[in-house]
Amino acid sequence: MKTMTVEERQNAICEYVNDLKRVHTNDLINHFEASASTIRNDLVALERSGLIRRTHGMVMSVDVGKVGDESAVVKRMDINMPEKMAIAALANQEIEDGDVIMLMTGSTLMCLAHTLVNKKNLTIVVNDVNIAQWLLGNTDHKVFILGGFVRRNYYYVNYDFSITEKINVDKAFFSSTGFSLDKGATISDYDLAASESRLLNCANQTYLLIDSAKFGEVYFAKVCSAENINMIITDGNVSHENIERLRAEENIRFAIANEQVYAHEIPQYIVGHDYYVKNKEATIT
Repeated sequence: MKTMTVEERQNAICEYVNDLKRVHTNDLINHFEASASTIRNDLVALERSGLIRRTHGMVMSVDVGKVGDESAVVKRMDINMPEKMAIAALANQEIEDGDVIMLMTGSTLMCLAHTLVNKKNLTIVVNDVNIAQWLLGNTDHKVFILGGFVRRNYYYVNYDFSITEKINVDKAFFSSTGFSLDKGATISDYDLAASESRLLNCANQTYLLIDSAKFGEVYFAKVCSAENINMIITDGNVSHENIERLRAEENIRFAIANEQVYAHEIPQYIVGHDYYVKNKEATIT
């Protein structure tokens, strides 16, 4: 990358963040081939100017968190991919051969679909055309796709609600654009929120797969309340504050994919070598 002036680099950082909506600070360091201190100084200046937002190692567009904002699935697939793959790998461990499961729309759910090649005899209910296509082309699982209108550029289906009275699944996996304990899992699209809310009622167990950058974000439409989620799976960048809040919720299990967090940083959550789970004690294997 050619040498930039401070102004050029800060403008480029701003454009990069606005395009992707959310990025890790380390991604900026690697992308712009600059030192951590240089990027940190740039981010401080941009934040003071009101051009970006920072939180817990993340840099966000100022539009993120405003009610109604969302990015197309093509862009979301490029954001926080290591974290999403770690979350998906962890969620995979909750699925048993022969299960009837449901995968909602979303880039993290597409990552989960990619892990299902190691499972046998699954029946998978989906509301996302891309996920259905990938499963049909790469696995032998039975795929049931909900029928209805497909939203352009997002590829999920707004279906006839009556189908929810006729199906039952063991486990439903979904994601959201924001999550908080008081507002629950929220997204921008009311129709999708209403349809996914109905679908979750068909499941014996519900799993929210969400990267840590979305904690504390609130969007227009609620998918479900926090108390209706059986397990939350997030990545290793989740803050200690959010972990303590989840610990206080007795009815919610949570797991943390060990992408960047080390055992000494969050003691008493470690289970095995690759994830943390609430209220269990184990040693690193």
